[in-house]
Order: sequence, then structure tokens, then C-alpha cells
Amino acid sequence: MLRTTGLGLTLAFAGLTFHAPVQASTPAAAAPRVIYADARQELSVYPSPYANYLVGRFAMAQGDVRTAARALGDATAADPTQADLREKAFLISILGGDIDRAATLAQGMAATNDTSQQMIGLVGAVRAVKADKPAQALKSIDALLKASPHDRNGLLLRPYILAMNGQSKAALDESADSSLQGNDSDRLLSYLIKAERARINEIKGHADAAEALYKSLYQPGAASYIFGPDYASFLERQGRKDDAKAIWQNIADQTNDVVATQALKRLASGDGKAPALPGLTESMAQALFVSATVSFSEHDSEFALANLHLSMYLDDNSDRERIFLGQVQSELKDPDAAQAAWASIQPDSPFYNESVLRRIWAMRGDDDQDNALSLVDTALDHDPDNISLVIEKAGILHAMDRDKDALAVMNARIQRVGDKDFGWQALYTQAIVYEGLDRWSDAEAAISKARAINGNQPEILNFLGYGWINRGEKIDDGMDLIRLALKSNPKSGAIIDSLGWGYYKKGQYDEALGFIEQAVQMEPADPEINEHLGDVYKALGRSTEAGYEWSRVLTLKTTEKQAAIVRQKLAANATAPAVAESKQKAPTTALNDEHKTRR
Repeated sequence: MLRTTGLGLTLAFAGLTFHAPVQASTPAAAAPRVIYADARQELSVYPSPYANYLVGRFAMAQGDVRTAARALGDATAADPTQADLREKAFLISILGGDIDRAATLAQGMAATNDTSQQMIGLVGAVRAVKADKPAQALKSIDALLKASPHDRNGLLLRPYILAMNGQSKAALDESADSSLQGNDSDRLLSYLIKAERARINEIKGHADAAEALYKSLYQPGAASYIFGPDYASFLERQGRKDDAKAIWQNIADQTNDVVATQALKRLASGDGKAPALPGLTESMAQALFVSATVSFSEHDSEFALANLHLSMYLDDNSDRERIFLGQVQSELKDPDAAQAAWASIQPDSPFYNESVLRRIWAMRGDDDQDNALSLVDTALDHDPDNISLVIEKAGILHAMDRDKDALAVMNARIQRVGDKDFGWQALYTQAIVYEGLDRWSDAEAAISKARAINGNQPEILNFLGYGWINRGEKIDDGMDLIRLALKSNPKSGAIIDSLGWGYYKKGQYDEALGFIEQAVQMEPADPEINEHLGDVYKALGRSTEAGYEWSRVLTLKTTEKQAAIVRQKLAANATAPAVAESKQKAPTTALNDEHKTRR
């Protein structure tokens, strides 16, 4: 069985526990933070091992793994007797991308756990490969597999290392494949090794053997992106452009993959060169990248990060890896490192637009709309009609309450190149913008087109259902749509609130209360949900609680229109006790009937 646990870098220092986020190691990454340099100046020119230890501990608490690795490494060098500290510094150095420092720390280090033992062998093999010492690489990888016979990285790297040592027959040996069929993970590993044999055959000039393996692995359809690119690239190198085009087209149709799209453009132009055949070292880097993606899919983000850094140590020319590096670092709660990884991708890269979009999503998650808008404008200067960038800009402008500008951006793009490539996301954004401009009939038409493309998308169902409910139109039909949305996304506070709002509109306030209170618990910072809770409290005669909820709305991020409506409710609520005894309670019709349809 393959190991699926992480590096275990939840570190305990002097009774304090820190989890280890990480820093980027790409060439164009932002400079490391200055915790270490500042601390050195404060402590003295030559800090003691304990001072370095304190700096490392503080850096870990700040999520600065690169600084922590350096400080703890210095502390270890100054006091080699601290074996436990040395081992931790070794593992942190790998996560920080300092493979050379990790290799230095590993010399003479006695591993105390399986993870350290595996990483010592892996770092040794990778470093030997980069230094063009194939015999040493084979020795390290064999030591790794002796200790951990099913280690995924060891099994993936060994065929290439054998080929590097001139042992092609052993590299292509299939006799052990039957042992790798115990479960889905093992079967995937056996297919990956088979793909490596195809690559080795091609490198050695055995085109027929290579094609037989490539062809046996390729599966048209949803899984075409796994082994299809290698097969299509092989066919291009063989001069079989039509066969290659069919595979690239299938991949593009299934995934919209940028590499496949670029390949189709290259083939259509007739003057592009076929993809270069990767060498053994580059192939090993790709194997470690694939291993990283598998680790990430197993929710093993630390090991994914370690594999990525080792991959990029061997070959630092892949922007696809930089995209994934930022994704892993974001998962590990290191947004600065993620932004640095994505920012290192240059405008001439096919992955540039994706890197920009990921940076924008992170900025918008931090409510940094101004910088997000500036970044998307820069990207649009390079690719003005890119549908993803145009829709993202419209979404940013909508979030800034600039719906007229958002609609102008979308309409200008339609005038230039049309809207035939509008998918459900573009139509959904268009509907939101129309609704923000109080053009509900246009919004309803746009969202209906989106529903025709992807009728089960919960965002679409919620938008349309809530729109009907909020306007008092087709309330029961709207609630039915929202119930369908909840089946797809049962943990969405916004959708749960929409269902509660349906009950509110029907005058069923007790039923509404349960749903909307649940929605507030799930999304406590959503101003509209909090306002709805105040409306329900008011309808139930709980005026004090209603006032509290409406007051809370004004502490959250709202539009000026929503804030004005909430102030009116607070003012009316303040005068209500003076007239309450002279009037019977009337059915409630909320002022926020005028609100925008959400999401």
C-alpha cells in the first residue's frame, strides 16, 4: 500500500505548536520577509544557536517557512548535537524549497521516522541526478525503496535513473507490474510507470514500442487529458499531424486545456514545431509533478509541496507547475507565497491568464477589489477579448457597485466579437449585472439562457428562484428551484437563506426563522442574510432582536442602497412601541423587497 500521510510538520517547540505553511521558491518570487535579518541585527552580529532557534520558532509562527528553515539550519550547524532540531530543519528546508540546504542537513542524520527516512533517500537521488551522478542517484533510490518498497516517488523515478545508468533493459522490465494492482492508487501508479516506459522507448529511438504503449494508455473522453498529451506530442514528433490533432481536439473539447488549445493553433498554422522530446532529467521532474498532483488529490498538501519543490529543483521551466505551486501554497494558508508563485508567470506564457485569474480570486477573497481591477486591466491589455478576463472584470465592477460600467465592458466585448462563446458563467454574470441595474426582465432572460446550458447549477437555480420569490412572483416555483439547488449544494448559507425567504414571503415566519438562523450561522458576515433575520424577528414581534440584527448589518460590508433601507427599518422600529398598542399587527412586507437578487 502507498503511504498517504503528510510530512507531519506540525512542529512542537518548547510546548508551542505551529503548523507549517510555506514560501515560494520560483526565480521571480518575492523576496523573503525580513524577520530573520531584523532579528539578527537585534540579537547581535553573530547570534547564538538559541537565538537562531527563537528566530526559527517565530518565523514558523508567522508562516515564513523559508526564514524558519534558514534560522533552524543555522542553529543546527552551530550545535550539531541537537538531532531532533536537525531533523525538523531538514524537513522544513524541503517545504521551503531549499533542497541544497536539506541535502546538507541530511548528511550523517539519523532519521527517527519513516517520513524522514524516505525524504533522505529522495533528496539524495534528486540531488545526484541534478549533479549528473547517476550511480549515486541509483544508490539513493534503491535505499529508499529498500526501506519503503511501495514508495510512489521511488517507483516513479527508478526507471529513469536506471536508463540514466545505461540499464535500459531493467528500466523497461515489466515483471513487477502485477504487484501494483491491489487498489486504484496502485493501478494508477502502474499506468504512470507504463507511460514512463513509453517515454524511455522514445528517447532510445524505439518508436514502434513507444507508440504501442502510448496507444494502450490513451482513452478518448473525459480521461483523455491524463495520457493524451504525451501520445499527441509523440505523434507530432513522428510527423503524424492529423492523428495528433484528433487527440488534441478531444482533450480541448473535454477540458479546455490551454496546452491542447495552443497545440491546435500550432497545427492549424502549419509552421509550428512539434513539442520537444523531454530528456531523462526533465522526465523525472514531470514524474515528481504528477506525484505531487496525486498527493494533493489525497489531501496530502505538505507532501504535494515537497514533491513540487523537488520537481522544480530538477527543472524550473514549467509554468503549469507554478500554477499548481500557488494552489498548494494557498491550501496551506500562505497567500503571499501563492501570489508570488503566480506572479512569476510572464505574459508570454500560455498560463499567464490563469495565473492572473488565480491572483484576482485571491484578492477578491480578501476584498481587495481595487488591486483586482488593476490586475485584470493589465491582463486585458494583452488579451482584450478573453472571455474569462472580461467576465471577471464585470464581476469586480459589480462588487464595487459599478453595474453600468460592468455592463459596458460586456457589451463592448459583444460588439467586437459576439457572444457565441458565452457559457453559463458569462450569462450568470450578465444576469447579475442586469439585476443590479433593476432590469429584471433582461436578467431573467440571461439566467434562463444559462439554465438552458447547465440547468443543474445551484447558483443559477438560486438566482432565478430567489428573484421570483423576492418579487412575489411564482413563490412556490421559486422555492422548488431553491430546493433543487440545495440538493447540489446543501452547505450554502445563501441558498438556505433563500428558502427561508420564501417561507417569509408566504407569511410562514416560524418556518422562515429556522432556515434563516441556520444561514446566519453558516455565513455570519453576509449583510443580506442578517437583514433577513431582522425582518423575520420583526414579523414575529421580536422588535428588540430585529433592531440588533439590523444594527449589525450596518457594521458589515453593504451597498449604500442596502444601508439606507436598513436605516429606515431601524428608524421605524424605534418609533414602533409608541403606536404598537393602538394598532393590530399587520402582515409584514419587507422594505428589502427592493433588494438585488443575490449571487
